[in-house]
Amino acid sequence: MSDKTLSPENKSIELVGDLVFPNIYQIRQKTEASISAQVGDCVLDFSKVGKVDSSSLSLCLCFLRLAKKQNKEVTFINLPDDMVSIADLVGLDANAHFHNSH
Repeated sequence: MSDKTLSPENKSIELVGDLVFPNIYQIRQKTEASISAQVGDCVLDFSKVGKVDSSSLSLCLCFLRLAKKQNKEVTFINLPDDMVSIADLVGLDANAHFHNSH
């Protein structure tokens, strides 16, 4: 089961578990609610993410769109290597779009 938690000390949203198609809708709802509730910019931390598939990239793009609508910036950190590989495979520059830092 995937879940996310808000860490009050650094205002980061931690994604936990597998970011695969069967889990994406639930993760999207919870994480978008956290982004919306947060005042100002936020950081999404992927350090505890397990498996990923192409739906994880779509999920990140949803987060970017939401943040843009709310005049916020979202930074993604600790992207899984498999996620970066999928982005490269589909021609998306993960470093340019997701501000990845390991």
